[in-house]
Amino acid sequence: MLTKSIFTILLLTAPVWGQPQVVATGLPGAHKLILTSRGNFLVSEPSPVANTGRVSFVTRTGARRSLIEGLPSGIEVTLGGGSGPGAMALRDRTLYLSIGPGDSERSGPAPTSMLNPAGSTSPLFCTILELRFNRDIEALTGTFRLTMPQQQAMADGAEVELADGSGGTAQASVLTRFPIVEPAPGVLYKFSNPWGLALTADGKTLYVTDASVNSVAKVDTATGKWRRLARFPAVPNGTPVGPPVVDAVPTSIRLYGDQLLVSFLTGFPFVPGNSRVLAVNPEPGTTEPFIFGLTSATDVLWRELPTGLSEFYVIEFSANQSANPAPPGRLLRFDRAGMQVVAAPLITPVSMAYDSATKELFVLELRGQILRLQLP
Repeated sequence: MLTKSIFTILLLTAPVWGQPQVVATGLPGAHKLILTSRGNFLVSEPSPVANTGRVSFVTRTGARRSLIEGLPSGIEVTLGGGSGPGAMALRDRTLYLSIGPGDSERSGPAPTSMLNPAGSTSPLFCTILELRFNRDIEALTGTFRLTMPQQQAMADGAEVELADGSGGTAQASVLTRFPIVEPAPGVLYKFSNPWGLALTADGKTLYVTDASVNSVAKVDTATGKWRRLARFPAVPNGTPVGPPVVDAVPTSIRLYGDQLLVSFLTGFPFVPGNSRVLAVNPEPGTTEPFIFGLTSATDVLWRELPTGLSEFYVIEFSANQSANPAPPGRLLRFDRAGMQVVAAPLITPVSMAYDSATKELFVLELRGQILRLQLP
């Protein structure tokens, strides 16, 4: 297990592998990135415009086309960006896709939140959708479009058939639904925001992080039944700015043996050193320290080396998000020797994927770029 002292000692290590190469652009508001079985990409893209979220298929050479359009999406609570299609998990021909709270939340009298008095624009917010395709992802050439009547039918429990106009079909349904709100002291409500997904190798279980309720849940993919495994406590602020404690804000989740690695952004004022990665034991939902001393971590992944040892990669949205202006983000590597800054600066990095066949690591930036870094 890595310790905090290693990270603080080597925190200012200079970049070691140079700047990543740009693979693709034109992915506005991109949220999550995953690899397909043939090494291409799926990218989820929420939108501030109602029900215009999409999932893009992007080739290794950077060519983009829409795989799914018309997904639930809307202006999120700060009125600054989109909330909608988010985390993805792909197994064979089945895609699981989380849908955020969209425009269902609005700010009330500070510091409270409330339901949007104008109503939300989709009945599918705060869900995980299941789409079963009749062909492999790479063999699909058209675009599936979800209509509002189909959204409503899915919300009512129906399975709808989508067609891409080129012979591809998909059976789409709601796998599970999370409560849009739950009571929370001090802020009136916490709104569900399913942010990260991890699917077990047998496809039977999905693990879900919730960036607003500050929890991780377990979903049975056969039945859609779910239960919370762990809730993450607030983090001490330690500064005179903002409240005495801030939300943990779990972001990504990865399978790591019989544990789960969960990264944490933390809430305002984004105190440097408060962000971290925890190892979560699914049963009984206990946590262990793993990587501490981070700032605004948005994703973590790991790879096994030929020696049998493992190394871990973390992206930070900013190297110091509390600064004004905040500096760019960076990619960090951790192993037994300590920490290294692998690539910097990165502009708003939010998601990663690793191709073990080619030893390439890919970073998705919120501004709409996919970057490639060749690992040794």
